[in-house]
Amino acid sequence: MPKLAHILFLLPFFAFFTVFIIVPVAYTFALSFFHAAPAASSLFTNYVGGAQYARAATDQTFWHGYESMLYLTLLWLPIMLVLSFVIALFLDSRRGKLGAIGKVVVFLPYGVPTVIGTLMWGYMYTPGGPIYSFLSFVHLSPNLLAPNAIIYAMLNIIIWEWVGYNVVILLAGLNAVPTTLYDAARLDGASPWQVVRHIKFPMLKKYFVFISMLTIIGDQLLFNEPFVLSNLSSVPFGFTPNLYIFHVTYFLDEFNYAAAIAFVLIAISLVVAAVGVRYFWKEN
Repeated sequence: MPKLAHILFLLPFFAFFTVFIIVPVAYTFALSFFHAAPAASSLFTNYVGGAQYARAATDQTFWHGYESMLYLTLLWLPIMLVLSFVIALFLDSRRGKLGAIGKVVVFLPYGVPTVIGTLMWGYMYTPGGPIYSFLSFVHLSPNLLAPNAIIYAMLNIIIWEWVGYNVVILLAGLNAVPTTLYDAARLDGASPWQVVRHIKFPMLKKYFVFISMLTIIGDQLLFNEPFVLSNLSSVPFGFTPNLYIFHVTYFLDEFNYAAAIAFVLIAISLVVAAVGVRYFWKEN
């Protein structure tokens, strides 16, 4: 039996977790079974059962947002993994001040709030901005805020924001590799490329899976970047699931339907997380 002191130390965490996580999720789940009119005095009127979820299952706008995010994930994930791995290998091979400064510089964009980072990149994309001017100078299509190019503008912002975070994860994995493996490889005459291929890359397998899981979940929850860019370009309100939830809530005043969509989003994210956790459990 745990001691009373242990329970008392855990109480603040469970109190905040209940108030800010459990209660909002339960409230959202309860809302999703009603269909209150916009002017209704209470959102818990007109019980409709699972009708809101049936509507979400056939909502083309909502699922089109998932299609957009799937395409973004297919672009984002391989670039993120390769770039993070290359940078992590480079920084792992550098010691002293150069390595320390490199880690800070790479991680710095992650510390910038997403809204500020998106505004900064949005300025550079606009006519007269540095990126727009450079693309015009090399005779390329400069309008990255055009509807058919906005996803690539967003891709660049997301990579800039998250590559440093993933580099830190991979560096932690590289530091956890037993040095005896490197010593044995050197004794066998392995080249640096062989060390990377046969030692470092296999030992980072579970870290790549972890990064992939976070990327897939984070992709579904994108909101700040498309919302900020929507003030600079014609981003559809159904471009991402979260952006669509915002539109349904604050523009259509359908709080109950928004709750149902949000819970579908939560359920899909939990499935992805469960698959990832099961994989890690098996690996360990």
